[in-house]
Amino acid sequence: MHKIIIRLNFSHLKNETHVQCHENIIGIFERYDPADMGFEPLFVVYKTAYGYEVLALDLIRKSEITEQINVQDRVRDGLFRGLAETIQGSTHHYDPAVATAATLLSDIFKHYGNIARKTLDDETAAINDLLRELAFPAAAAAVTTLNVGAWVTKLTQANATFTDLMTERYQETAAQTPYRMSTTRRDTDRYYHSIVGLLEGQQMVGNHVADALIRDLNAVLERYKRILAQELAERIPPPPPNAENDTEDADEN
Repeated sequence: MHKIIIRLNFSHLKNETHVQCHENIIGIFERYDPADMGFEPLFVVYKTAYGYEVLALDLIRKSEITEQINVQDRVRDGLFRGLAETIQGSTHHYDPAVATAATLLSDIFKHYGNIARKTLDDETAAINDLLRELAFPAAAAAVTTLNVGAWVTKLTQANATFTDLMTERYQETAAQTPYRMSTTRRDTDRYYHSIVGLLEGQQMVGNHVADALIRDLNAVLERYKRILAQELAERIPPPPPNAENDTEDADEN
């Protein structure tokens, strides 16, 4: 019976975890000898792309801007969460006008979900989209009704500061190396998936060595699926203060 190669969403892994995961995968491929398995040319470019990714990560680690970026990311996460909770807390306001305005904004925020789980660049884009949506007449009026304009302003400023820091780091990295983390990660993943395609093809012709390689590969992928689940859980903000009460009300009904 052929073994199915476990799928892992590499794009959601943190940079350090992404590098570690591919390092383990490369170790497995080398143990089974890519030349004997028939994917040595692909393995060479895969390993080369991985090497560029390691170089890019080393530069990021050495960058003084990186810690500023991490701090600023936590700032904007906190502002987004605080604004969302403030809006959600007003959906049951005694004043119907306030409750209606809060519900309108709450629906907008639900569309964006938990942005803290997104990659840094995706989160930046999501916040920019959200801010543009909050500037539409109906949403802007609701912001005024709830008196949360200061929250919106702070979030706008925090996201702009974050964008400036990211741009500064890109410029710093570009001055030292032609390799950017986002590009090298995509290249590493692309070559890996090409090798996986060849391995799956070999299974179809009854290559038992491919079965054994895939068994060991799956053990690594399964471990990193658990690591990814843990990383995603760490990025999930706590529920709004009234979430527990809402659940209890639903149970009573």
